[in-house]
Amino acid sequence: MLKNLSARKLLAGSLAALMLAAAAPQAAGAFSDVGQDSNAVSIRSLEQAGLISGTGSGEFQPKSAMTYSQAVSLLVKAFSLKLDAIQFIQKPEASHYFPSMSDTAWYSEPFLIAAINGLDLDNDVKPSAPISREQFAHLLLQSILTTGDYSFNDLGIVLTDEKQIAEPYRGSVQLLLTSNIGKLEESRQFKPKEAVSRSDAAAWVDGGIKFMDKIKQNGNPDKPSSSVTPLQGLSLDTADQDEHVRKVTVTAQAPNPGYGLRISGVRFSGDKAYISVEAIKPEPGRMYPQVITDVSAVTYIDASYTPVLESTGDEGSSQPFKGGILPGKNAR
Repeated sequence: MLKNLSARKLLAGSLAALMLAAAAPQAAGAFSDVGQDSNAVSIRSLEQAGLISGTGSGEFQPKSAMTYSQAVSLLVKAFSLKLDAIQFIQKPEASHYFPSMSDTAWYSEPFLIAAINGLDLDNDVKPSAPISREQFAHLLLQSILTTGDYSFNDLGIVLTDEKQIAEPYRGSVQLLLTSNIGKLEESRQFKPKEAVSRSDAAAWVDGGIKFMDKIKQNGNPDKPSSSVTPLQGLSLDTADQDEHVRKVTVTAQAPNPGYGLRISGVRFSGDKAYISVEAIKPEPGRMYPQVITDVSAVTYIDASYTPVLESTGDEGSSQPFKGGILPGKNAR
């Protein structure tokens, strides 16, 4: 009897110990392969915030290449990119922006949100392909800038491989480094064409969040204010996609290639669709040749409406998109 009681106590004690042991790793972090990683603190921080997940086997695989689908999903979630301020008369689909993309894929919604928020993604992007360090840096900076205007250190950093960075991404890479969002190796190489590792991507996103938090502690970032538009020669062109949908393209001339154009609103009245556009300002810290450049933006409306160009404003005029189908760079 005594032996049986002792055995039961021993068994109960062992089971309790096993339960505590199983729970302990979750408290410290669910990933079993990041303890020795140089970016372990950032990975744990994003994990605890619910922004990243592993492979399903308790591993994060920090040295593995990050794919476009993983990158876009992370950025949309980390910087709270949403569609809440946009009202649609027709539900948008990722395939309108990315023709080869399945609208039922797990990453389709993040890609749709990213495209509508103006992130530079080619419409033939392959979600499963690795994303390079320069491309991820560019999308990261664009994601940050969707939340407001920030002051950046405009003192550039000398990189030994700067000539290898594609010209459209150089400004973003410099801002990433001068703002201490990302760290530079002692060799002063950025290695722009290499695939960004899951570890470095997590560290940069964590750095971006901390950068924003620091600015907010010193006062909220400025929302861009309205001013005289730099766009000239605005024109509107239409083409019927089918009997129900009409494609509307707005074209303008900008003073240099740094500017862009986007649809800021569509207002319906009677049988008219009044379309507003706004200028996208050049990326901070970059130099552009002063050459007149054609820019354009596309949206779709019901074919029963006649489009009318209404007004322009600077980036960030915060006019909700009322009723249009698909604003954005990649819409077709």
